[in-house]
Amino acid sequence: MIISLQYNVTSCHVLHVYSSFTKVLHHKSKEYMKSKQGMMLFPGLLHPKSVGKITLASKNIMEQPFIDPCYLTAREDVETLIGGIRIIQRMASTKAFQDSGVTPSYFKFDNCPYESDSDEYWEYVIRHVTYSIHHPVGTCKMGAKDDQTAVVDPLLRVRALKNIRVVDASVMPHLTSGNTNAPTDRKSVV
Repeated sequence: MIISLQYNVTSCHVLHVYSSFTKVLHHKSKEYMKSKQGMMLFPGLLHPKSVGKITLASKNIMEQPFIDPCYLTAREDVETLIGGIRIIQRMASTKAFQDSGVTPSYFKFDNCPYESDSDEYWEYVIRHVTYSIHHPVGTCKMGAKDDQTAVVDPLLRVRALKNIRVVDASVMPHLTSGNTNAPTDRKSVV
């Protein structure tokens, strides 16, 4: 079984670090936390089923490609994140959390038509405030000679071209369960 979730914990006072957080959530949390101490726990997908695509705009190598990450297009991704939220709620109801005075608080999303804490409510929240941690892989997939979807061979040589190699996380056929920096950073190679 592959674990598909990781949990991120941050102080509510450092939310400004997440520049990709939506302005609505950032504003609401900032207002809410003015006079309170707190933390945010949120689940993150380690192995999303949704797959994005890159399309060349033209034959001109200087022209930017079209990138569509296709976030949350696989139903399983949304269900996994809702399951992750339910685990956080169970953690918050444990004796350890209760004894330390931790109580869950929820932001009200003004345009959300669903009952608070329903699966539909959490899907609405997930689709409106989820962000990426920007670790895409697989755009130059490495693979065996007979793998027609592979761009580079096991020695990182670009197929059908001479003297060109790709040496970064884009060669990983699948997202790792940890940060992609460690396996691609030349200083971390022993």
